[in-house]
Order: sequence, then C-alpha cells, then structure tokens
Amino acid sequence: MRHDPRRTSLDLYPIQRTLTTLFSDTDALGHINNISIARYFEQARVMIMEAIAPSRGVPLFERAVLARIEIDYLAEVFYPHEVVVATGVLRVGTSSLIVGSALFQHDRCVALADSVDVSTAIAGGSRPITDDARTVLEKFQLDLPA
Repeated sequence: MRHDPRRTSLDLYPIQRTLTTLFSDTDALGHINNISIARYFEQARVMIMEAIAPSRGVPLFERAVLARIEIDYLAEVFYPHEVVVATGVLRVGTSSLIVGSALFQHDRCVALADSVDVSTAIAGGSRPITDDARTVLEKFQLDLPA
C-alpha cells in the first residue's frame, strides 16, 4: 500500500483512542504481533461506526460489512507501552466507505491501515449510502487535499 506521508501525523485524524497493550498481544520476540495490530485497527473501524451511530439521530446504515483491509507495518510495537489508534474517512463511494487509520506508539506512527466497509441491507446485497449518511461522514473526513 502506498500512502500519503501526511497519514503518519496523529493530528490528521479526527477520532483517536488510547489502547493498553497486553502481554498476550506479544509474539516470541516480545513485539506486539501482527494479529494484535489488526485487532487495534478493528477497534478503529468500531470507533468510526460509533461516531456515526444511529443514536445520534440519523439511521446511517442497516449494517456495514468489512470487504477489505490492508495494513502497512512501519515500525515495531512493544509491550507494555500504550498505543493510540486514530481514524477517519478517506472516501465515501456509492455503497462503500474507505476508512484510513493509523497506529502510534511514543508519538511515532508504527502502522497504517485502509479498510473498505460496504453498506448492506439485512436481507443481503449492497445498499447505497444515503445523503444523510454522507453529511455525517464528511465531519470525519481526513483533510488530505490533492
């Protein structure tokens, strides 16, 4: 995955959360393992969905299904130090949403992820993202002018 170097700045991301690393997140070398990092990015996707949740008065999605995730590991991550997972919207398509996320430790970007979530109907099949949903999602857009 090629990424814009601006993606490694924590200040870019409108949604951020500090997470505690666990000993069980480590591999035999004492690093936080790649599966644990994928779980941190899963939390980033949840953070976006929480931010646009129907409890805010706008029923945005019947449901959103992960269609793709791509992770770039930029540096080692270590236990027992906290990490900050940060996220925002990269692009809104007809029925899909691309979420850009980053993981930071000690103020350094250690991983980047792009995920594609598809808006689907409970009965199956994709469902277009509504104009109301687009309006809410724009509030969490990453400021990456061309």
